[in-house]
Amino acid sequence: MESENRAEAAVCEGAAASEPEAETGSEVTTERLDELMKSMEVLLSDVEQLRAHCSHQASELMDAAEELRRQQGELKDSYTELAKEMEKVMETVDDLFSTKSAFESKEKQSQKLSRQL
Repeated sequence: MESENRAEAAVCEGAAASEPEAETGSEVTTERLDELMKSMEVLLSDVEQLRAHCSHQASELMDAAEELRRQQGELKDSYTELAKEMEKVMETVDDLFSTKSAFESKEKQSQKLSRQL
């Protein structure tokens, strides 16, 4: 934005300078060219600063993206490990229920036999 404002100011100054009052045409042209050169140098400097800033930000974004990819991989590994553990837990719970059912069945048989005797 600042660069655009400077460029607009340079253009406006150019319009004002193109209407010389007491100076000759070559003096106005030389002064105007000097002003334009200074404005262009400032704009070029601004562009270089913006380029450096954008390059730095792009580098930071690439680093952040790489970190996110690494974290995603870790999360996938953790999820896979937790899913395996959950599967083992569910198998253990199923085994416990089967054991409980078998035990209850044997207990009923035992009670039935006790009544018969």
